[in-house]
Amino acid sequence: MAWAQDSESRVLMVRQTAGQKLWTLPGGKVRPRESLEEALLREVFEETGLRVQAGKWIDMMDRPDRGAIMILYAVNFMEGSPALAGRLNKEISQVRYSLKLPRDASPSATYFWQRRKTNGSVS
Repeated sequence: MAWAQDSESRVLMVRQTAGQKLWTLPGGKVRPRESLEEALLREVFEETGLRVQAGKWIDMMDRPDRGAIMILYAVNFMEGSPALAGRLNKEISQVRYSLKLPRDASPSATYFWQRRKTNGSVS
């Protein structure tokens, strides 16, 4: 998952089309023979149309109910704080920057947002 903040400290969020249609952080599954960084960059682009550079590993969350481990990386925009490209795919219905955690956020987005806020990384 990607933690991307623009120049106004807003966090990049995507809204899922499946299930409860929750807001979450961009990211997804790692494909066979793909590194974590490659998966991160690919997923952010597929979900938002934005090109980013992977930064440092920030945090992780175990999701035994889903058989998954969620890993959070800081990402940097290739060019400042770009406008959203509006490029959506079948998994994402909306993309936006947010100053506050949406009420209808996914468990992983809520977990990471609260931990970042506790650490003083979110306004």
